[in-house]
Amino acid sequence: MTISTNGTLFQRACTAISQFVRREFESSGQLSHTTQPGRIGGGVPSALITRHDSLSSSPSNPFESRTMSRHMTAVFTATAILVPALATTTNAASSFSSNTRSSKASTLPSAFTPSQADCDLDNNGVVDVQDMVKVIEVYGSDCSEEACDVDVNRDGTVDLNDLLVMLSNYGLLPAGPTVQSSLSGVSVVLQSRFSEEASALDSIGVQNDCWMVHGYAVGMSKNTTEEMFFNASRAQIEFEFGKYLSRKADLASDYDGLLILDMETPFHPRELGKYVDPASDDYDPMKFDAIIEGYKMRIDVVRTMAPSCKLGLYGFPTPHAHGKADGNAELERKLGYDFAAAQGALDQIDVICPVLYQRFGASDNHYNRIEGYMQVGIDTGRSLLRTDGTALEVQPLLSFKIFNGSSAHHKELVPIEDLANQIDKLHSEGVENFMFWNGGDQINDTTTVIERMSELKEELDSRQNTMMVANAG
Repeated sequence: MTISTNGTLFQRACTAISQFVRREFESSGQLSHTTQPGRIGGGVPSALITRHDSLSSSPSNPFESRTMSRHMTAVFTATAILVPALATTTNAASSFSSNTRSSKASTLPSAFTPSQADCDLDNNGVVDVQDMVKVIEVYGSDCSEEACDVDVNRDGTVDLNDLLVMLSNYGLLPAGPTVQSSLSGVSVVLQSRFSEEASALDSIGVQNDCWMVHGYAVGMSKNTTEEMFFNASRAQIEFEFGKYLSRKADLASDYDGLLILDMETPFHPRELGKYVDPASDDYDPMKFDAIIEGYKMRIDVVRTMAPSCKLGLYGFPTPHAHGKADGNAELERKLGYDFAAAQGALDQIDVICPVLYQRFGASDNHYNRIEGYMQVGIDTGRSLLRTDGTALEVQPLLSFKIFNGSSAHHKELVPIEDLANQIDKLHSEGVENFMFWNGGDQINDTTTVIERMSELKEELDSRQNTMMVANAG
């Protein structure tokens, strides 16, 4: 049956499909912003076809076997219903013909060619289901008297041409030029997620191009015992990490950004030294060897299953809060890092991430030691080498909160002035790339990551302006 595009039935069909697509989309989550679907003839995303086929076959690579998500099914269904129906009209019959041009197309302003950005109606960095819904909901509307974004090709009417242009541009928008600001080189990394404010962060020069992997993804959850850690087989870790990947829509197996392994339980990197320090009550070189082999196996699993990523390691090093490089506690920690590196724990790592979270507040006795342990963390990080003698990239981790159960300011917000001082310290040491970690976009009940970063930018800008004035005088 052919549905007339001018009839009530067609308009009702559009409304029904719009509601269907929106419902399916809302129940399944957003389209991944990290992988742009490939395209096949006619501009339809290949994911609509290839992932549909995966339902009936078992791909050779089990980590590329994610079934087509419900929102992609909705797009496919809407496309399958709408496009054939609309294709019976004169406009549709010639819109994408290489030999003829429709009478409608001939009226388009010759100076305007819709870009992919024009199709991103909600400005979230990707042309996806949400954008298609906006067009379907007002299909047939007259936009000739006032500008409306849903008229993608700006010809005065929301019609098939707009839908087809959107389909041909479906997917992730290419990254724009990096914004240069006082926060250039700074990234925000959240726990097992990307920020929902990525565009806003980018506008102030902050990247959201890192991903922190929960320890449970590699068999090191908060409840993992030492026995569980040692007894875990490679097959078990592969299963756990594969399950983790399958549940993270934004994290594809071909992800090529920075992936940081957060392995803390039952063996935190800062504790490794006590197993190789003869003066320690926990001295046990054989246990140390087993821990390192457990680390290496988990790192190798992630490297194998996410081969395109830049692999980082959390907590190498985590300096002691006293900030004394020659203190016994710090020397023991460094012994652990050095022995771990000598046994190949860092051989498949690209980036080590010293944990430089602020440990003290203004009323604490050791508040003046912040710069000291930052210096220790940077120096120790730079001293660690792979077994072939090559150095690793060092990208420290800062925090928005004070983390120290012994501090009177535990879990309070780090003052903006302190954050700016830490950045100044990193820059003075030649560290240009570093990260701020937080669990999610919300820091506490009163502020968010984007708000805090914006305040930090204002402070850094003010310092730069003051310095420029002083130098000019």
